[in-house]
Order: sequence, then C-alpha cells, then structure tokens
Amino acid sequence: MKEETPSGPAARRQHIVDAAIGVFLRYGYRRTTMADIAEAAGLTRPTLYLTFPDKEKVFKAVIDTMVANKLTAIRQGLARRASLAAKLRFACEAWGAEGFELVRANPDAKDMFDFGFPPVREGCLAFEELIAGILSEPLRHTELKIAARQLARAIVFGMTGFKHIARDGQEMRQLIDTQIGVVSAALNLAAERRADADGETPNDAP
Repeated sequence: MKEETPSGPAARRQHIVDAAIGVFLRYGYRRTTMADIAEAAGLTRPTLYLTFPDKEKVFKAVIDTMVANKLTAIRQGLARRASLAAKLRFACEAWGAEGFELVRANPDAKDMFDFGFPPVREGCLAFEELIAGILSEPLRHTELKIAARQLARAIVFGMTGFKHIARDGQEMRQLIDTQIGVVSAALNLAAERRADADGETPNDAP
C-alpha cells in the first residue's frame, strides 16, 4: 500500500483526524475499526498506530475537532447578532438542531454522540459555558437568583430532551425556538421590572 500521508507529525495527525471524521460518521463509533481509519487516511496500520495508539484516542481527537470547529463558527455568528434572543437562538440551532440533523443524515453515527463518552461530555460542557457567557450580562440586569451556568445547563439539557421527541429537523428548530422565546422574554421582563424599580432604561431587548 502506498501511503498518502503529509510530512510532519502535526500534519499527519490532522490528516488522520480529517479522514476519521468521515469514517465515524459512516459507521458510528462501535463499528469503526483502526483498519477503516487507516484505509480512509491512505496509511498502513503501523503508521496510524505511530500517531494514535488506539481507536479511543482517534475518536477523542475527532470529537475535539468537531466541537472546536462548531464553537468557532458559533462565536463568529454571535458577533453578527445583537439581541439576547437572536444570540441564543442562533447558538442553540447551530449546536442542537444542526447536530440533530447530522445524526438524522448519518443514522449509524448516533452512538458517536453518546453522552457516556468523556469527549462528548466535555464538548457539551464547552457549549454550556458558551451559553452561560451569553446569559451572564442579561442576568446581571435582573434580580433573578439564577446563576448563568445553571440557566445554561437547563437550556442545553432541554435540547437533549428535544432530540428524543422531535420528528425532524424542522420540529427540533421549533422546540428550540419556543424554549429560547420563553427564556429571553422572561429575562427581558425581569430586566424591565428592575429598570422600572431603579428608574433606568433596560439594556437588553429581544
């Protein structure tokens, strides 16, 4: 077998991860083998093992890469949105609805996103932190005794539940839209009440 590997450890590692993403999406975590990954990357198995000692390490690198790429895209999109509702809706649809649609398009990949895998949990916590960052300033303008991370967790795990009942991507987006509409309206109402009490103008509007 003629190997098709870039020169240098970092380039080879990225090449393997890029190839492995497609393999895991096609077969899922449990059915994928190191031989499948080596073939997709154009490498022999001995060369693959020089970079990754086992499938678990490849999988972690794949999930880490997918999460990092998604969070980067979300942050870029957030910069173009002004209101709380728009930011939350965009972030949650990009994470929850697009993730749901990815699994629907690749049903064998469902086990890739099992919360029992540490890399998947870590990715979910990273998204939760991003949502908490969106919520922290609006919450500061209310008298609600809710931590940003606590509310973010409720939103994120609410979406996890939606995945079990949504019939398609459209319904998933509708459920997210309902959840975000209620959360943003409640936060803005709380901000208006505090502003009225303080004789100020609220800073946020959906």
